[in-house]
Amino acid sequence: MGIPILLDQYAVPNRGTFELKVNRSVEIRVTAEEARRMAKRWLVDEISYMMTATEPTLVLSKRAAWRVPAILTASHVGHVGAAGYVDVDVETGELQNAAECQQAILAECQELAKRVPPYTPRADMPDDWL
Repeated sequence: MGIPILLDQYAVPNRGTFELKVNRSVEIRVTAEEARRMAKRWLVDEISYMMTATEPTLVLSKRAAWRVPAILTASHVGHVGAAGYVDVDVETGELQNAAECQQAILAECQELAKRVPPYTPRADMPDDWL
């Protein structure tokens, strides 16, 4: 299975050629799917039942982590938009910077919610639904 890898905190010039050598050993004890489930549970418990988590990216920074996108949803429109991300340590399964992450996601959810159209119930009921 191919997994995207994000190299965080590497200086890249605006133009021109640059050389990048990555020689890093990472022990993955938490799978991408386990990280997604952990993030989703945390999002629902700590932010809102309207949150979900999508496919993570492996981030190589000081500590390797699964970066799991946090998505705000609404029952009448589906996915509203990305509200941020949750980083899950690949070795321990711990959420990194949970308090800061929570505040950032809540702030972005408030902005996203401003763009959601109001729910309007159906004016009629199809006969085959009765």
